[in-house]
Amino acid sequence: MIVKTPYSLKNGADDSNEYYQDISNFTDQVLSESEFHIKDVLDDFKDYESKYVKKSSPRDLMVFEVLMIGVFWRAYIKRAVKIDPKSQKLLAELSRERTEDEELKPIVDPIRGVLATLILLPEDPKSEEIPELNVENLDKLFKWLEATGEFQEELKHLKTWMDFLRDLNPQESSSHLAKIFMFADWFEYASNNVLGSYTCKLEGFLEENREKHLWNEDIMLFTRKRSEYHLNMFGAEVMSREFRESFKSRPRKALLLPGCMCLLPESECVASETNLGQACTGCTPKCRVNALSRCGEKNEFEVYVVSHESSALSLSTQKDRDELGIVGVACIMNLISGGWKSESLGIPAQCVLLDSCGCRHWINSSEPTDISEYHLMKLLKTGTKVFEDDWPCSAQLNGHKCSTM
Repeated sequence: MIVKTPYSLKNGADDSNEYYQDISNFTDQVLSESEFHIKDVLDDFKDYESKYVKKSSPRDLMVFEVLMIGVFWRAYIKRAVKIDPKSQKLLAELSRERTEDEELKPIVDPIRGVLATLILLPEDPKSEEIPELNVENLDKLFKWLEATGEFQEELKHLKTWMDFLRDLNPQESSSHLAKIFMFADWFEYASNNVLGSYTCKLEGFLEENREKHLWNEDIMLFTRKRSEYHLNMFGAEVMSREFRESFKSRPRKALLLPGCMCLLPESECVASETNLGQACTGCTPKCRVNALSRCGEKNEFEVYVVSHESSALSLSTQKDRDELGIVGVACIMNLISGGWKSESLGIPAQCVLLDSCGCRHWINSSEPTDISEYHLMKLLKTGTKVFEDDWPCSAQLNGHKCSTM
């Protein structure tokens, strides 16, 4: 049986509306559970921030960051403690170079693919030894994450946590790490029960397509764990809640869409270039991007297509950063880093997940991906303008009845 996508938010239904109710309820559960597992960790971190960083992170985002530490530890610590420091530095430097200079990607990426497959990917399935929970091993984990090139935005947010844990005595830091580890253990179990139906085909997808990605620069992104998909689902919901009021207050709204939502391939699409991304010119009536762009014209929000989350908003002006609130659309593994990049620029974001993964270099798909239009409408209705009743959804443009709740 061919597995077409690593996840599906529709889960056999006509739309993904039920997913957004599930993730909302699950997020409430996780945040409540955090007060039982890691209350003192959060309280101590808040005190540290107040004393040394002169800021106060929102508590819900702190929970997300704690879970990142725990989930990444459970997923990668055995690999991290074995990496050679020279190899780590080389891979981290290659990642920085291709990020800073787009022209180097064709040269650097093949090298990164080979080195990642040889150095970062292997793990000993027979090894049952769990490395000691201490700051030294956490530092090795963060350096391993840096070497992959896939966690740049995440590591920026975790740096303060490393500083905090280093400021504690060894007994205190190990105690906090143990609580974080146990909370991540609970999260993995609970998320499988609640969200597992949306990611149940991931292992089959990875097994079926693994050989095609070995030696390629995307091998570490491709092999991300199921627990990380669930982590990012939770994170997207937390970030949307945290930034919602700021988003609502902005005078301009923009919808950022990935290229995989376009009906035509990039070589045939005639979208025009702007500093915020590509703007649809309406070349194809049945294109989802076209439908959303025409909706934006009616309801006074902007629509842009961005080729990759790493390039999103990189050319935004100071005026854009002062005025814009964005709704970012991406697959599960790319949405969080894009949201944090937006936040670092001072642009509040709301998160909408693609119903399934549509990256053509992953799945060779000729069918564009889609989103929950109902959820999108809810987000944009919270602004100053409301959708027209006759908004043509993409299903209607394709001759189908549009489903609503």
